[in-house]
Parts: sequence; C-alpha cells; structure tokens
Amino acid sequence: MTKGDWLDLTVLERKKYNLLSEVMDVSQQLGEAMDRNDEISLRMLLALRQDPILGLEEVKRAIANRLEGLPPEDRKRISELAGGAAPQGGEETAYSNQAGSVRRLLERVLELDQRLNRRIGGKDSFYAQ
Repeated sequence: MTKGDWLDLTVLERKKYNLLSEVMDVSQQLGEAMDRNDEISLRMLLALRQDPILGLEEVKRAIANRLEGLPPEDRKRISELAGGAAPQGGEETAYSNQAGSVRRLLERVLELDQRLNRRIGGKDSFYAQ
C-alpha cells in the first residue's frame, strides 16, 4: 500500500472518530434530559443524534469503497490492524492508533446507548432480548 492509501484510510478513521464523539456527546445529553424528565429536549436530541449516525454510514461506505480497490492481502492487513494487531512502520502505526481510538470510543458509545435504550424502552428495549 502507498503512503497515500494509509493517509486516506487514517483520515476516514479520524472522521469516524469525530462523528462518534458527536454521537457520544448527544447521547450524554439524552441521559441528562431523561434525568430531568425533559420530553422536549429528549425528542430534539434524538433527532440531532440521527445526523452523525448517518454520517457514520457515509464514512463506512467510503472506507468500503476505498478497500475495494486494494489487493486482498492489503485488505486483510487493514482488518488485522483495525482489530488490534501490532503495526509495522509509521503509516501502519498512525492508522492503528486512530482505528484503536475509534474502537474504544465505539465501545463506550455502545455501552451508553444500551443503558439509554433500556431506560427508554424498559422491558421492550432492543437490548432486553
């Protein structure tokens, strides 16, 4: 892979991180609105949360399109790095660090989402199954 390929993928991972940060922020505000029993803020925040989630889908598609043009061995290596494999070289290190940050933030977002969903949905929560 070229330096440009690594840079493009690292930038896309950074965009993903920024969007996840926005989802996390709005989700935290959702929790605060729930604590206050503020229905108006709750509805507004649910609508606001949709934009970064849609942005994440766009970034996901952009990454998939970028990966399609790469040889299978490069795609495999990227998958390994995204999963936490040890990087080899500067470009891999930059990508791996960014992908690791995204992975950790995603875990936090999912944990918060699960708690909020259970609070909102109760026994009918998506996660109650």
